[in-house]
Amino acid sequence: MTAATAAQGPADVEVRDPVANAETSKARLPAPAAETSLTAVPASGSLATRYTSELARGIHADPAAITHGVATARYQTPLRYPGSKTGLAPVIGQLLSDASRNRSVRGVELLVEPFAGGASTSLRLVGDGTVRRVLLADADPLVAAFWQVAASETDALIARMRAEHEQYIAPGAAGAVQRWDYWRAWSPPSGARPSTARFETAVKCLFLNRTTFSGILHGRAGPIGGRTQTSDYSIGCRFNPDALADRVAYVGHLYDTGRLIDVWCMDWRDTLDNTASVYKTLVPDQVVAYLDPPYLRKSAKLYNTSFDQEVRAPRTVPAPAGWPNTLAHEQLARHLTGKMRYRWILSYDYHPELLGSCLLYGRDRMNPADDARAEGVRQWRISKRIVRLTYTAAARSSRAAADELLLTTLPPSTVPTNDLIRAITASP
Repeated sequence: MTAATAAQGPADVEVRDPVANAETSKARLPAPAAETSLTAVPASGSLATRYTSELARGIHADPAAITHGVATARYQTPLRYPGSKTGLAPVIGQLLSDASRNRSVRGVELLVEPFAGGASTSLRLVGDGTVRRVLLADADPLVAAFWQVAASETDALIARMRAEHEQYIAPGAAGAVQRWDYWRAWSPPSGARPSTARFETAVKCLFLNRTTFSGILHGRAGPIGGRTQTSDYSIGCRFNPDALADRVAYVGHLYDTGRLIDVWCMDWRDTLDNTASVYKTLVPDQVVAYLDPPYLRKSAKLYNTSFDQEVRAPRTVPAPAGWPNTLAHEQLARHLTGKMRYRWILSYDYHPELLGSCLLYGRDRMNPADDARAEGVRQWRISKRIVRLTYTAAARSSRAAADELLLTTLPPSTVPTNDLIRAITASP
C-alpha cells in the first residue's frame, strides 16, 4: 500500500456536515488490514502520510495500458494552479522524447515532479506515452492530500464533489459564498482519524481551487465573482462537475494501471533524495526529475508552502540585486548542480540573475564535490534554453506572454533549438 492509499473507516469524531456525511461509493482500493504493519513518514504538520512498506509499488512490473479518454483530451488535471504552464508540457515532452532515442537514456521509465501543484505536465506526458510512469510530490498538505485521495479514493471523491456542487454551488449566491467561507476556515477536528482528515482536506483543496480567483488556495484571494456575486463570472464558473469527474477518474485510472506510482507529501529535497534511494535501479538515466519551483517574487502570495519556509541554512552571501530572498533558490541550485545522481529538467520564470551567478545557474556543467563524485554524481553539461510562454501569474487581469528559462542535464545533443526553443550560447 503506497502513499496514495488511505485507510477507510468511520472517524473518531463526527464530521458535522450533511454533505460530508452523505453516502458515497466505496474507494476503489481496499483498506489495509488492521494488522498490516506500515511505516508512516509524515511531512512536518502534514495530513498526508507516505507509507513505505511497498514504496516501490509496480516498478518491477509492466504497467497496464491507459484506456481513459482524458489521456488525449485538451486538459488532464482537475486543479487550476496559479501560473499554470500547460503550454510548456509539449516542450518538456519533446525534450524527453528526443533524449529517449539517445543510447544512454533508452526511454524514461519514471518522471518525478517534486513541485507537483496541478501536475499538468506529468498527467499529459504519462497519458501520451512519453514517459512510462510518474511520481508526484508536494510539500503543501492540501495539494498532496488531494492527489492521494484522487488516486486511491476516486469514486468517493467524485461523489462528494458532485454533492458539494449540487447543494452549494448550483444554487449560487450567498449559500455558495458561505460554503466557500466554511472551507476557507475549515481544519481537521481534534481526534479525527487521519484517513477522514485526509479525505476532507482533499475536498477542501478541490472546492477552493475551483471557486477561488486563479485557483489560489492560500493567502488573500477571494471567491470568484466577489463576495456579492455581482460579477459576470460567478463562483461556480470554473466548477464543472462532469469535466471534473472525468479528470479525477483519470487520476484513479493512472493509479490503478500502475502509471501513477505514488504521491508523497514532502519537500523537494526529500523527494529527490528518496527517489534516488527507492528507485536506484533507474539511476542515473531512466529517471528524470522535472522541477517547476515557485515564482521568485510571487511565491509567498500564491503558495502556502513556499521556498522560504524550507530554508535549512543561513545565508552566507548577499542576495543578487532585486531579489528579496533567494536563499532557497540557491539551495535548490546547489543540490541540482552538485548532488543530483540522475537527470533533471528545471523551468523558471526567466530572470537574467539566474544565469549570472555561480550560486545559481551561471555554470555550464554540474560541479559536484569529490565526495559526491564518489557516490556517482556526474559532471553533466547543463543545456540552457529560453521558451516564450503565455501564463497567468505574470499579470493580474489577463494572461501574459513571458520568457521561460529551461535548464536540463539530458544529453546535450538531444536538446533541440528551434523557433520556439531559443538557445543561450553563453551565460551573461
